Amino acid sequence: MAKNKQSKADRLPIGKFLAWKSSDITSAGVFLIVTTYMTLFCTDHLGMKPLVVGNIILISNIIDFITDLIAAYVIDNTKTKWGKARPYELGAIGMTLCTTLIFITPSGWSETLKIVWVFTMYTFLFGVFNTFRTSANVPYLIRAFDNNRTLIGKVSSYGGIVTTLGSMVISLTFPKLMAELATSDAGWTTLILIYMVPLTILGMFRFIFVKENPEIDAKQLKDKVDFKDIWAMIRKNGYAWLYLLIMFFFQTIQSIGALSYYFKYIVGDIGSAGLLSIMGFVLLPTMFVFPQIMKKLSASQIIALGAVFSCLGYVVNYFAGASMTLLIIGSIITAFAMLPISYLGNMVQMDLCTYNQYLGLPRMDASIGAIFNGFGSQIGQGFGGWLLGFALSSAGYVASEGDTIVTQPESAITMIRLLYSLIPMLLMILLAVVAFLLSKLSKKMPEIEAKIAADYKESHHEMNSPSVS
Repeated sequence: MAKNKQSKADRLPIGKFLAWKSSDITSAGVFLIVTTYMTLFCTDHLGMKPLVVGNIILISNIIDFITDLIAAYVIDNTKTKWGKARPYELGAIGMTLCTTLIFITPSGWSETLKIVWVFTMYTFLFGVFNTFRTSANVPYLIRAFDNNRTLIGKVSSYGGIVTTLGSMVISLTFPKLMAELATSDAGWTTLILIYMVPLTILGMFRFIFVKENPEIDAKQLKDKVDFKDIWAMIRKNGYAWLYLLIMFFFQTIQSIGALSYYFKYIVGDIGSAGLLSIMGFVLLPTMFVFPQIMKKLSASQIIALGAVFSCLGYVVNYFAGASMTLLIIGSIITAFAMLPISYLGNMVQMDLCTYNQYLGLPRMDASIGAIFNGFGSQIGQGFGGWLLGFALSSAGYVASEGDTIVTQPESAITMIRLLYSLIPMLLMILLAVVAFLLSKLSKKMPEIEAKIAADYKESHHEMNSPSVS
């Protein structure tokens, strides 16, 4: 009987699962389009210098640290009729709106107005709407799926298939449509609306159909979170700092955004960049085996091994030149390494929240997400964008206005190759080292969870024991 109840509790409802992942497709689509094509849009359509765009991204993401702290405190102390984290899912609307407003920037505006506009929209996109939505993601996940590790593992692993499929559709079609449409202000507007309108609608399904379980918060020994708790977590939870470094390296790699430049200037056909996304189908079956692998290896260990394997792919990219065969092989290998980091991070955050309880602190699901995942990601995103702009400017890249075709110097071409291969490889090596260090936490989890259960049982017993007068 107990076994049957357990299997029923671990069953993943397909409708709820799909509603949950719909929002991740929206988020992934926005991130893919902005990080891959915004810099190219700014340099080759608006005529902005690469370093200026890089500075916009870097400064904006540094500012995000303030909103990270605010989001952590606000979400951890939120109590509404919709739950703790669910209301912040509405940030998906703001994300698609800001993305649209970036890509409809008129090329005829003055340089100053372009800079101010792009900076403002980018800051609202990632510093406000994405910050609150991302910070609320793990608290929402835990409460939507009853803090059930098996269920959440399935959502993270199988959900990666859904998100990957959605991203592949955008990766395949966007560059092709971009080559056909993005030759004027009106063309860019049409292009971005083709994607943002359906992504906005899709992004609302999670908020509408997935509710929180209010009983999850009942087991916390301390309900309200104050800044003293957050500061104590920052000082005491050293494992969380390792996770911050992982997200920093990962988002730096993701945000370098050299793919669009590589296919435009080295391959000579930006429309063919979408062909790499088709190869993602090769990797989808691996997502089905993640739950089985996690019975033997922790999420951190899987992330570390994937990062090591990715280095081979970056070496292939370095020697690929314009060869689509080699570029496809390199893409498959590097994409394989990205899957565990992208989709198993929730499991790592759950352990970090549990470790907070072990330290005598509130779980602080949102604070873990905002400060360590959010801040690490945003600084990495800012640094990656800045690195792209700085490297291209240093190599003599020539910006153009109105999508005018220009010939780039050999130094710029060489830098584009490095940004697409050896530079991210070095960052992946650092990520692997940090992930192996973080894997030590998973070995301690049985002991940690046992102590938390004992403390809760003891406190619950004391509260229900009759007082002696």
